[in-house]
Amino acid sequence: MLINKPKLISAHLVGLAILSAFAIAAPAAEAKTCYGVSKMKYTNKGGYTVSAFDVMYKDGNGDKKEVLGSGEDLTAGQSVSVGIDEVSGPKVGNEVWGKIEIEAGDNNGCRKDGNKFYYDKQGGTVSYKSSGTTLNNNRCELNGRPDDKYIIDCP
Repeated sequence: MLINKPKLISAHLVGLAILSAFAIAAPAAEAKTCYGVSKMKYTNKGGYTVSAFDVMYKDGNGDKKEVLGSGEDLTAGQSVSVGIDEVSGPKVGNEVWGKIEIEAGDNNGCRKDGNKFYYDKQGGTVSYKSSGTTLNNNRCELNGRPDDKYIIDCP
């Protein structure tokens, strides 16, 4: 009977070690990834018209700002690309993200993924999409990140 106790204790210690490893690794897995971007693309996959795709950003003081990226109506299946350098407001290094204005519906920011995007004139393209109906399941979400070569140190 004494021979079984060390094996039981060893198995218990191994189990605790594994759980500890997961507890330490979990915060690292939640770390945000930051990208330099120069363009945004949005695709309407919903059953509605998007009346505007806006570029949102945080200015040097950390205040949220909004500028019109594209004011053309986008029906289901249509896309628009916006060069951040083509809109007035965001400065190099500002955090940027998209926002859609659904005609007769919700306005949805596209900043919910956990990744962060910062304006960089030599950056990549971040793409967004939305689906659903005018008032249901129409969340704007990330459709594609820039290539890994555009990963930057998070400010």
